Amino acid sequence: MNILEKYFEILRQFNHYEPRKAQETMVARVAQSIELKQTLVVEAGTGSGKSFGYLIPALFQERLDGEGKKMPVAISTATIALQEQLLQKDIPFLAKAAGLDQLKVKLVKGRGNYLCIQKLTEVERQVKTNSSEFLHINYLKAELQRGWNGDIAELEFSIPQELWKEIRSDSEDCLGRRCRFYDQNPYRQAREDLDQADVLIVNHALYLQDLSAAQSLLPPHQVVIFDEAHQIKHYALGAFTVRIGKFATQKLLQKIHRRLQPLPEHFHHLIMESEAAIFEWLFRSENSVFRLYPDELFLYIIKKHIQVLQDLEQWLVGMDVKQLSIIRPDLFESELDMDKAKAQREKLVKQLQGLIVRWEFFLEEDPFAKQRVNWVEVDKERLYYELKSTPLNIADIMGTQLWKEKIGILTSATLAVNNNLKFIRQDLGIETSDDLVLPSPFRYEDQCVLYLPSHLPDPNSDLFNIGITEEIADILALSQGRAFVLFTSNQAMRRISDALIPRLPFPCKVQGEMPRNRLIDWFKETPNSVIFATSTFWEGIDVPGESLSCVIMDKIPFSPPGDPVNQAVVDYIKAKGDDWFGQYVLPQAVIKLKQGFGRLIRTGTDKGLVAILDPRIRQKGYGKIIQRSLPAVQTISRLADVPQWLFGETSQPAESAASVDALPY
Repeated sequence: MNILEKYFEILRQFNHYEPRKAQETMVARVAQSIELKQTLVVEAGTGSGKSFGYLIPALFQERLDGEGKKMPVAISTATIALQEQLLQKDIPFLAKAAGLDQLKVKLVKGRGNYLCIQKLTEVERQVKTNSSEFLHINYLKAELQRGWNGDIAELEFSIPQELWKEIRSDSEDCLGRRCRFYDQNPYRQAREDLDQADVLIVNHALYLQDLSAAQSLLPPHQVVIFDEAHQIKHYALGAFTVRIGKFATQKLLQKIHRRLQPLPEHFHHLIMESEAAIFEWLFRSENSVFRLYPDELFLYIIKKHIQVLQDLEQWLVGMDVKQLSIIRPDLFESELDMDKAKAQREKLVKQLQGLIVRWEFFLEEDPFAKQRVNWVEVDKERLYYELKSTPLNIADIMGTQLWKEKIGILTSATLAVNNNLKFIRQDLGIETSDDLVLPSPFRYEDQCVLYLPSHLPDPNSDLFNIGITEEIADILALSQGRAFVLFTSNQAMRRISDALIPRLPFPCKVQGEMPRNRLIDWFKETPNSVIFATSTFWEGIDVPGESLSCVIMDKIPFSPPGDPVNQAVVDYIKAKGDDWFGQYVLPQAVIKLKQGFGRLIRTGTDKGLVAILDPRIRQKGYGKIIQRSLPAVQTISRLADVPQWLFGETSQPAESAASVDALPY
């Protein structure tokens, strides 16, 4: 039985099975790519059923290593919601329909989600018995006795983030089999059966961390499917970014101090002195996020800081391991205990060496020459800073370390720009691939109207926010609320929501008033409601039905000019003499805009209005590329032209252009 025969056999078990040509095509092409061991990039429009499109061939294709052993398939997603859909709905249905009773599916979480019992005992000795930390530690110990698996997500009560950072598992401190808690190790137990799994469900962050860690975190696999693939680059940049926060060195000193007695006091003084100098230099800037252009003073401070760490390393290597702090009175009564002590020192030395290597990234006078950008985030209210070094060109890294090693299947509803996949392939370093752009089965021309006004002020004008405030009010009057109003900046969101909400007769909330999931639930449950939001609401939200009948976007979502990484990438492309706008800036904005557009039509019966208030779409040449990248819909330039079938007998507002023209600009 070939894969399409299997596909039809499975789908006939649906009570209301409707053929989807796009899904059928995707099944065949995914199966072909796995068989031919080639990368496939698929844009599958909303409603095309892309999860079944890749799951069916992934579950039924033979995936054997060189010795004939079946290998798992890895499925990576950007959101928890999609992971839950795969784990609780899609895969169980397919397994039951196909008789795969023995199918083993494993959700793989990062190590930091699990408790380290060794660290818990260390911190317990340090905290005061009347502190909140002590109460939380006792709660965790009691949960362990009741059978808790050590996964923070499985707890009924939340643990303070700062405490969890101190007691979570990590590879740097793990002693492996030499740890006296090895048999109870929650992370080890969670990974026990991974090698036997047929399907591994991971998130992009963990998968790209695995790539940056020389593929040491996940079991061997040959096929990886990236759903929500438009997010890959974001997580890849995060995985390969080197970070040093204000407390990085101090925390390592505290860790050494907990395990060694005594730590020479002069090390504390020297570190505090150099960190104070770094702090003072960074806080000279008025910006909270900026590229790092080191002068002689900064380089001198960093060199001095590194020298102190190197001296500390020499002291640590040369110390007597019997100075290790005692967890049990009989710590050195056996050779095994001495081995544990030495292993603990080795771990601390490696961490110190790793910290030195990270600091050395910021000794570069011109990181741009090595295709990196060094930058800083500063929080003056918290008196905190974080230094970051990010690669400018993730494509080379991905091309070498991922696509040449794995069979990659990449899919999303928003990958194509101007109806081709060239941008995403270049951005991710995919040299050769099979490309497929599949349309949505939805009848966008009958379900959706796109409003593109051209009469509003230029978005770079101070008058723009004034103009769109009135426009948004008119649109919401038409839709009777039931809308997401999406902004490209927090500042615009706050200003316009503050101006509008007191005037609107609809229930309104602003992003940040409550947690995201609760805010979405409120929106679904509250008739005629409106949410004002920014970046996180542009994608990954599914509100089918009449509750969401209108999506308003203030501007084309170009990357903020002050973003140091995007700024550096643009400079890098310019230096090569390439088209920085057409090759990089515009495609990124188009994909983001398509995500915002995609919030509206989620089923074949949804209908509504998408309004993009940026007049450049009508006025600039690149606006044609944007329009060709969006679904084909009826497009209007005046609110008076909204067809009656969209919102029924709702009263029309006064002609928008007239109200705007009456303003003093």
